[in-house]
Amino acid sequence: MSTDMPASAPQYQGGPQHGAPQYQNAPQPQQIPPAPKKKGIVARILTAIIGLAVAAVVVYGINYFTSDAAQSKAGECASVTGTSSKPEFKNVDCGSAEANYTIGKVLGSTTEACPGEYYDEYTETARRGPDSKLCLVPNLVEGQCYDVEGGTQMGYPAVDCGKSGVLKLTKLVKGSVDETACGDATPLTYAEPKTTFCFAPAEEA
Repeated sequence: MSTDMPASAPQYQGGPQHGAPQYQNAPQPQQIPPAPKKKGIVARILTAIIGLAVAAVVVYGINYFTSDAAQSKAGECASVTGTSSKPEFKNVDCGSAEANYTIGKVLGSTTEACPGEYYDEYTETARRGPDSKLCLVPNLVEGQCYDVEGGTQMGYPAVDCGKSGVLKLTKLVKGSVDETACGDATPLTYAEPKTTFCFAPAEEA
């Protein structure tokens, strides 16, 4: 009886000894980077909304701080030139020769009305930013003559008293609304700031 053992399977130098073949450069499971997480649609919408809101606030602030009308306060003076359909507004010192109006009242919205029929009005509508509406009292000088009809031009520059149809400011009363102070002259009154103008035809004054 033969005692020879069966020949063993051939061995390959450097090869795997058991199991499935393995490759030196094959990535191991723990070496594969995780897939990046996608930002949810809700998160993206919220981010966009927040971004737009911040941008709107910035634009609103820029419009506010670059608008003289938006920063105006009652009692301050302004230079308003141009026409009633296309006025140009800027804040100026009340002692300036440009100051042709005093701001009587700053309204809270463009739908509000000035407290009297004689005010000139300035309205500024911003695409992004605060809307402004101001009630303006003309700065006039006692003894000067004016064309109060004025046409479409803003302001009331003094004119030659010899011009036909002009009126002379015979009396100016500040700090009071008192039509009786005008006597036979025609009163023009403003509630804010309290002012009374007394006018008479230039040829009769």
